[in-house]
Amino acid sequence: MLQMVTDNTRRALLKAALFGAAMPILPFGCTSMVASKPTLIGCALNGRDRYSVVVADQQGKAIRQLPLPSRGHGIAINATRGHAVAFARRPGSYFMVFDFHSGEVVQLRSASDHRHYYGHGVYSNDGELLFVTEGERSTSRGIIGVYDVTNHYEKVAEFTGFGLGPHEVIAMPDGKLAIGVGGVHTDGRTPLNLNSMQPSLSYLSATGELIEQQTLLDNRLSIRHLAHDGDNTVLCGQQYRGQPEEYPPLLAMHQAGGQLTPLEAEPEQWARFNHYIASIAASKDWILATSPPGNCYGIWSKQSGKLVELASLPDASGVVAREGVFSISSGSGSVLTQSQPRDKSSIFTSIPWDNHWSAIS
Repeated sequence: MLQMVTDNTRRALLKAALFGAAMPILPFGCTSMVASKPTLIGCALNGRDRYSVVVADQQGKAIRQLPLPSRGHGIAINATRGHAVAFARRPGSYFMVFDFHSGEVVQLRSASDHRHYYGHGVYSNDGELLFVTEGERSTSRGIIGVYDVTNHYEKVAEFTGFGLGPHEVIAMPDGKLAIGVGGVHTDGRTPLNLNSMQPSLSYLSATGELIEQQTLLDNRLSIRHLAHDGDNTVLCGQQYRGQPEEYPPLLAMHQAGGQLTPLEAEPEQWARFNHYIASIAASKDWILATSPPGNCYGIWSKQSGKLVELASLPDASGVVAREGVFSISSGSGSVLTQSQPRDKSSIFTSIPWDNHWSAIS
């Protein structure tokens, strides 16, 4: 049985609403604005204990902001219904469904006492279901919560049996689910099993059957963030939980039935990423991955698997690929557009972007 939203969550949402974040953002001195098409959605930091989710146009300029009860993380988008979901940062206490056209909050779901959310989710390809990464607080047992979109986002099933600490889940073109399983048992954000962690890239059928599970040679590489190239290639980004002076590859590529293949860079280049990959996106030819703690992003050739550009970007955060063009956000407010290595442009927005972006297709 799902719990209703707690009084604390309600109070946090109402408090956040007081600063007007749910209103459309108007240019200074204007009483109306030319309609912009919602294209990108991501979470943002708005000062001490103030968080929001932002709907932006194709350049990353904000159209509207909605307040969040606590810090957000990933975004799922259902373009057919005009819905998006902002997921709380792990160990998350809520996810919020909203209409990205109007800014209306559709549902605000809170985690039960013994569960938490891991910060990510994805809609099924037909938009009828929402799959959410969840965990059992006492054990970190991984769960994919399945919610019926047509029935007010009621939970209808749970998938499990693939490991501890799932982080990101994505839907493949054929309807399978790919899950980045971190393998870490945590108390809050404190890891408890680094010596025995078992991360994996796991694939489930749309009905929850475990189809395939792949691992890396180094079990201290916690598999966390995922992307696919629009076809059958999955990219996974890792957080290294081993010795601080070691810098193993933090990105790998996979196709069904094959092995995980690490992407290539020199150890000193991997060191720039500060042991953590955040957002990943792939075009036909290129793979781009960001690192907020490393204040940088890298571009790899998908054909060779080799790093071809390593660029500085303060608090590099979200990235999406649309029609072969990457859009990259940052906590500094800069938004970059790049189609290939060393061919980029940038604008400055007033939004301190946080963690991830998703594109409305």
